Amino acid sequence: MKTHKEFVYRHRCFFALCAAVFMLALIPLLETTVLVGGEWRGVPQAYMDEYIYYSHVTEAGTGNIFFGNPYLLEHRFDAPLVLFGSNVLAALPLLLGLPLIPALIINFILWSVVFSALYYRLLREFALPAALCAAGAFFAYLQSYDQVYRISVRQEVFPFLLFFYIALIRFIKQPESRSGTILLGIAAGSSFYIYGFLWQTVVVTLGLLALYALCTRQWLFLRRVLLGSALGGALGFPALFYTLWVSRQPYFWESMTRFGLVNTHLPVAEVIYSGAWAGIVVALVALIYWRAPLLRQQRTFHVAALFLCVTGMALWIMQGSNVITGQLLEIGDHMRRFIIVWLPLATTLSAYALYNYHEYLSKPLRSLAAAALVCLVGANLYFAYHHSHPFRAPLESAAIWKEQQLYAAPLQWLESHEAEPVVVWGNQRDFSTIHVPVLTKHYALFVEAAQFMLLPTDEIRERYLVSRYFDGVTVESLKEDMLPHAGRANTFHLPKTIERGIKICRIIFFWNKGHDCGVPPTPQALMGEAYFDGLVARFETDIKPNIEEYLKKYQVSYILKDIKRDPQYRPEVLGAVRVYQDARFEVYKLP
Repeated sequence: MKTHKEFVYRHRCFFALCAAVFMLALIPLLETTVLVGGEWRGVPQAYMDEYIYYSHVTEAGTGNIFFGNPYLLEHRFDAPLVLFGSNVLAALPLLLGLPLIPALIINFILWSVVFSALYYRLLREFALPAALCAAGAFFAYLQSYDQVYRISVRQEVFPFLLFFYIALIRFIKQPESRSGTILLGIAAGSSFYIYGFLWQTVVVTLGLLALYALCTRQWLFLRRVLLGSALGGALGFPALFYTLWVSRQPYFWESMTRFGLVNTHLPVAEVIYSGAWAGIVVALVALIYWRAPLLRQQRTFHVAALFLCVTGMALWIMQGSNVITGQLLEIGDHMRRFIIVWLPLATTLSAYALYNYHEYLSKPLRSLAAAALVCLVGANLYFAYHHSHPFRAPLESAAIWKEQQLYAAPLQWLESHEAEPVVVWGNQRDFSTIHVPVLTKHYALFVEAAQFMLLPTDEIRERYLVSRYFDGVTVESLKEDMLPHAGRANTFHLPKTIERGIKICRIIFFWNKGHDCGVPPTPQALMGEAYFDGLVARFETDIKPNIEEYLKKYQVSYILKDIKRDPQYRPEVLGAVRVYQDARFEVYKLP
């Protein structure tokens, strides 16, 4: 007993961190209990867009872990557009037999503690005091709280980023260690199966480390970096091979365009808004290393400086990688999330180094470093405040959470009355429709998120038009509702890319007001009137007259009607029979 007490006391900062994180991870549960209360019916509340990914997890929870499309019945066994090993990890509680809500709660608590524990371990690798490590890890968790909450796409991804960083710093400290090289290879190899932007970040980081070893002529270090990279490449080769294979499939590039791919070398604004903080850290470390030659003899500082420069530059390069590759796929925002995880680490290390080694710095350099540190702390506070808003202001979402509970009754009826998966037709704008594959074994005729999988664009537009049968389709309605049928690139990213080019042109030619840099286009103008006219004509001459054939084509069995939002739905005209009704929803069975 005494040994156990001594162990707990010796690691009291770590256990205090885990306890604090555990309590914070209960916030969503407490907010639901207080604000939804007796109206709770088992529908998980939505803070952001995490509800999109619930169906990914529930589909993987059926055993179909490498699903093609979790929303569409016919495509559930297709090849996935990208590998998301994080889906499998998130689905483990479901695969073990737990219901969805307990699985979500356990996942958030578990991965919150794992995130904080790994962050603590990472900071300890730099020989920082335990209390400072716990404080740094706790603040990093607060800063990334909203993303750790997002199941699959960040919750299970961040721990693997931290695992790689732990392996990296251990390798830098002891490059001659065989176990360190193996650990680095395992960390690198595992990233290929978890998340696309993660393995790309790992590859760039190791590339920069190898370049450093080459430039400094540290041949043993270079051989070890290459050996660890080769091991990681060998472990990750199946995933990389799959990526190459799927990129040659017929609908890959049009699917990526719908996902948001734009061909451009113009950098995104996030390179400045969030990426510049990585640049500031790297510049500060490089300046101190250059202007304080005595510090170069301090191995602890040298190791930390190399780690920060390599990891910081890798994140910044990744964020602006389309400048080189010419392909932009929402990388600015996705890499911002990694930078926000990295920034508390960089700030903590910088603060500790400034405190420990201030006597090595001249007075002007100390002042400059202190000013930079204040800016870094300010950036961390801003990110923490900004990204915690949904959880700090739950009253703003309380009405939505209560309304979400109304989805449970009709969907539970469907679940209990159909033993095999069926297709349900609901308004794609209604949250109730996207919850069909979340709360049941069934699938949807069409939801907006279905287009972000490997599918022909023509089918997406056809499904969209079929789903609009009761709403009607006009040029005006298509222009107002572009994302579901035109995709992210055409709706958002291509117009913004052209607009960025115009802004850059105006900056370059600021002295010449008469220079024509163009006018920012609208998404509708880029698509052209012929596109919208064509969809309307197809709806009127093909879809509408042959609606029964299309419903059979897509195996639609039921219509879900939201009485409040969709009074225009008249399933009776299609011969559908009402089989369920409550104050908010009706369910109709098609013949």
